[in-house]
Amino acid sequence: MAALSLAAGLFARRFAHTTSDFMVAARAVSPRINAAAISGEYLSAASFLGIAGLVMQYGYDVLWYPVGYAAGYLLLLLFIAGPLRRFGAYTIPDFAEGRFDSPRFRRLAVGLVLVIGFFYALPQVEAAGITVETASGLPYWVGVVVVSGVVIANVTAGGMRGITLVQSLQFAVKVFAISLPAFLLLLHFGGPATPFGSAGLARLPQKTTYQVTAGELWQLPAATELRVSQPTTVTWQRGGLVRAPGAVSAEVAAPPSRPQARIRGRRLAISGRALLPKGTVIWQGAAAVTLAAGTAAPYASSTPVSTNTAWMGPFGPLAGGSGHSLLFTYSLIMAILLGTIGLPHILVRFYTNPDARASRRTALVVLVMLGAFYIWPPVYGALGRALDPSLYGSNLTDSVVLVLPSLLGGWLGQLLLAVVSAGAFAAFTSTLSGLLVSLAGALGHDVYGRWLRPEAGPVARRRAFQLAALLSGVVAAGLGLMVGQFNISVLVGWAFAIAASSFFPLLVLGIWWPRLTTAGAALGVALGGSLATLAIVTTMVATVAPSLELFLARESALAVLLSQPAIVTVPVAFLAMVGVSWLRPGPPAGVAAKMVQLHAPELLGLRRDYIPE
Repeated sequence: MAALSLAAGLFARRFAHTTSDFMVAARAVSPRINAAAISGEYLSAASFLGIAGLVMQYGYDVLWYPVGYAAGYLLLLLFIAGPLRRFGAYTIPDFAEGRFDSPRFRRLAVGLVLVIGFFYALPQVEAAGITVETASGLPYWVGVVVVSGVVIANVTAGGMRGITLVQSLQFAVKVFAISLPAFLLLLHFGGPATPFGSAGLARLPQKTTYQVTAGELWQLPAATELRVSQPTTVTWQRGGLVRAPGAVSAEVAAPPSRPQARIRGRRLAISGRALLPKGTVIWQGAAAVTLAAGTAAPYASSTPVSTNTAWMGPFGPLAGGSGHSLLFTYSLIMAILLGTIGLPHILVRFYTNPDARASRRTALVVLVMLGAFYIWPPVYGALGRALDPSLYGSNLTDSVVLVLPSLLGGWLGQLLLAVVSAGAFAAFTSTLSGLLVSLAGALGHDVYGRWLRPEAGPVARRRAFQLAALLSGVVAAGLGLMVGQFNISVLVGWAFAIAASSFFPLLVLGIWWPRLTTAGAALGVALGGSLATLAIVTTMVATVAPSLELFLARESALAVLLSQPAIVTVPVAFLAMVGVSWLRPGPPAGVAAKMVQLHAPELLGLRRDYIPE
């Protein structure tokens, strides 16, 4: 897959010569090819690996992720795609400056593009490490370095024109790679209906051995008989963990590197065969721990233990564990649904179509393509709980898509593992490619070409784009080495929350409300984006700060709002924009002409690209 991606990128380099080629593929991409490229770019590691892992871990509540990811394109089709293309810019900061005649507003928009882009890049890099580690046994960092290198080479070689061909091919690879193994698994095992006929706990289908290390956390949902390879001790407490419900420990999947700060219990010495009561344990030494078939699967993370009934119902361990089920669910839906409209690396794709009609057709075809893909990740999550609940004990639910094919055994299992590994590779490389184009556009075009060196020629601008892509890729890879403990889909969800709180209000009001002023738009974008970012960073800090985590455990509503801030930050952004625009009227000069440009059909001949070819 790496060789195919590089070959396609090098082939496309032959056609990438101008700044327009690098930034918007010369605005000449057909709706079907662009829709395949958008789908390939949008179906990230969170879609290919993360959703299946979250479904296995939390169950029914996670279905809002694929629903929101796809449904966001309906809103984009109805309200954004056509007008955005008619404006004819290269980047979202271009739109911010052009719509409001404010170079300073461009700088604010560039900052948010960088924040959203790097937040979204982190889970792609993390998924690269997980995939290479699971498929080949190589260290996590090798996958991060190899994938980042391939993507950087593609983007610097061909820019947007180069990655369009790569991403459209990778979409086909992803659909094939995720559907074929799932179909064969369902044929072989008969689906999850039989194992879920019981309302009880997930149980190990066969004897399972775990390699535990000192400090590792287990939750035992029932009294558990086990055998250890050597004498060791555990710290045991009755019941679950003290944690920030549904926010810090459970949803973010914090590592058990500092468990002593969250557990107070008795020390038990065990050797040979032992029976541990129901509760939570911290292993104080390394050992090989063997559990018999039929044993209730232990949970190695701080995910709430759930029965099959709770797992298959609404407000289960994800939303229900928060203590504020409706608040959590509505905020999650708002972030994912509205965040799609604010993702810079997706929005720039609609500038690559020839006209607004092609942009709307592209959005419609994307809806169909995403629907064909999102059927399958929940299937993997359900099959994972039914067929391999040992992943709960090793805290590897994010790798369920990569693990399940091997259950078929023999050459078929190995072949399907290679297929899903290729699909996973396509997932994070295509998304990371789009992100690097977006980040490089922000740095090379908006910062260098429009701010630092506006007099620079096409060759200098192209080189600035390539250098920015290289630097962005290196930074993303470095940060990716530091976030292995966070859940992939949670990281992506945070990027959506920031986008929903900043660019979504800007685009909706900037396109459809002529009275929006520069001051109102800038304040709303800054307030919504900064509040969402601050909330998310606070949640991340809490995973390594026990005192903050315990505080959030007591203030559960605050913990939910910090981990899922969109339900507050999106209305705040809208209110700031509308309020300031009403209190201090004075929309930019020429706003009527700009609204005509955004909304007049192309047949009238009134369109004028903000950045001409």
